[in-house]
Amino acid sequence: MKCQSILLSILMLTVLSACQSDSGSRAMGTVERDRIRLSATASEQITFVNVHDGQTVQKGELLLQLDTRSANALVSQRKAELVQAKAALSELIAGTRPEQLSAALAALEASQADSKEAELKYQRSAKLYKSNVIGTADLDAAKAKRDSSHAKAKQAYDQWLELKNGARKEDIEQASARVKAAQAALVWQEQARKDLAIKAPINGIIDTIPWHVGDRVSSGTQLVSLISSSQPYARVYLPATARTKIHIGDTVSVFADGIKTPFQGRVRNIRSQPAYTPFYALNERDRARLMYLTDIDLEHADQLPTGLAVEVHLP
Repeated sequence: MKCQSILLSILMLTVLSACQSDSGSRAMGTVERDRIRLSATASEQITFVNVHDGQTVQKGELLLQLDTRSANALVSQRKAELVQAKAALSELIAGTRPEQLSAALAALEASQADSKEAELKYQRSAKLYKSNVIGTADLDAAKAKRDSSHAKAKQAYDQWLELKNGARKEDIEQASARVKAAQAALVWQEQARKDLAIKAPINGIIDTIPWHVGDRVSSGTQLVSLISSSQPYARVYLPATARTKIHIGDTVSVFADGIKTPFQGRVRNIRSQPAYTPFYALNERDRARLMYLTDIDLEHADQLPTGLAVEVHLP
């Protein structure tokens, strides 16, 4: 009886050891494809939904449309600002109109005549003051009138000269810079309006689109989840015991549930960090339980559905 118990214990240990060895020689995971999440580019209301869950779409196809009324108003504003900036620049480049220059010249001649008359009155007043005909107050008034007339004539001359010479190079450069800024603002606003039309960036299948016409979303809210129709890959958890046996570029056999023939795969990437508890928090025995996410490109596996369970036989 005792011998039978010993034999039974040995048999159970052998079976457990075989199971552990078998499970340690496989990496489990699922079939995956690239997933793209499209978000709202602005806080607007949804005005049009063109797809539904599970629908196949092509690159560039319209999926969902956000309200463009606010964006249209901003585009019109940017266009008006650009027109205004261009007009200001054209005015500086064209220079002074002949009518303005003629009016400034006439004002200059009038002020020069007043200045000459004021100078003559001052000279007469100075002679009369020396003859004691007028007092000091009258002389000071004549002098003030002369100085004021001279200043006005100088001001009129400077204004006429400014109009004659036209705009400075620096003023034209500043106006040109304002035109470029207005053009850039218009391009940015037009692109922002264009981004309100949510389109498929790749060929794929709509995974989820939980929104409806009339829903108001905030900027950055996920609107559509799109699964790429490109070549699938297997994402498996590689045991730490096999980490040194599998390398990037190695060819492995991948078995999918329900399919007897394995698929050939090439290891694309192995994460450098374990997926679970950090190794420095574990002892030597527990470190064997660490798993490393590994991506394996599959060949001739386009028919495999996303999410299908797979396993990789390890050396």
